[in-house]
Amino acid sequence: MKEDARQTWAYPDRFDFFETTRLLRTGNRDPSFQREADGFWRTARNEDGPATVRVTVQNGDEIEAMAWGPGAEQSLRSVPEWLGLNEPPWDLPPHPVTDRLFRDHTGLRLTNTVDVFEALLVSVLQQKVTWDEAAYSWRRLLEEFGEPAPGPRKEMRVVPTPRDLREARPAQFVELGVGRQQAQTLRELGFWARKLQEAATLPTADAQRLLQSAPGIGPWTAAVVLGHRLGRPEPLVFGDFHLPHTVSWALAREPRGTDERMAELLQPFEGHAFRVVRLIFACRIEAPKFGPRHRLRFGRR
Repeated sequence: MKEDARQTWAYPDRFDFFETTRLLRTGNRDPSFQREADGFWRTARNEDGPATVRVTVQNGDEIEAMAWGPGAEQSLRSVPEWLGLNEPPWDLPPHPVTDRLFRDHTGLRLTNTVDVFEALLVSVLQQKVTWDEAAYSWRRLLEEFGEPAPGPRKEMRVVPTPRDLREARPAQFVELGVGRQQAQTLRELGFWARKLQEAATLPTADAQRLLQSAPGIGPWTAAVVLGHRLGRPEPLVFGDFHLPHTVSWALAREPRGTDERMAELLQPFEGHAFRVVRLIFACRIEAPKFGPRHRLRFGRR
């Protein structure tokens, strides 16, 4: 099927395409994202409508994107943000641990999906549950409320519209495996979506305050949205089950940490805290496990 729009970009020096885009997928069966050997397929929604985008690396020196659907042209304009192409190479403050880690990941960038509503849906589903549970709920949400993707990948799904969630009953979300509190928050987001989209262009501190003004959105969710999905380097993620242990182990070889200890260790990286967290994730560093294994994810939270 012929695409509706196509664009190419030069492959930047010191750029790791695959690790940078790894966290755009929510679980191995994410209906909105499919990884392939030379790139990925991703669905998106913008003011013009839904789109399916195919992004590939061509011969290691060019990135090509093809798009289908009413939102094709606008989605292609967002691809550089998705890939972090507009972010300069990281210039982290010197530190014996991050200096060593960064030597293996100098091409890492933060990704910005541009869509605050979608970022909130993904993050709310991760409140107070395991990663596997969140990925399952995300898949079921798209299967139940999302529409088939335009173009050749009809098995994929586009994120629901705010109206879809406004008109849903909380019980419908619960039937998909979503907790009752999160179900109510998802429905509320249908009413708040237009206002919250302003967070995409606000300074990070102002964006955090705006996101937290919405029902069910606390400091944890706001920070995850801004760091993981909207490409902000500054947020500190407090209230997470695992993250203080992970940061403490990575930076100080301390197997257990607190939010206070994490903040202390990240203080030298002011303005870059989430970049350091993303670097630790890229290196697959985990604190030693003690006792029963809790696979809680990064939840009012």
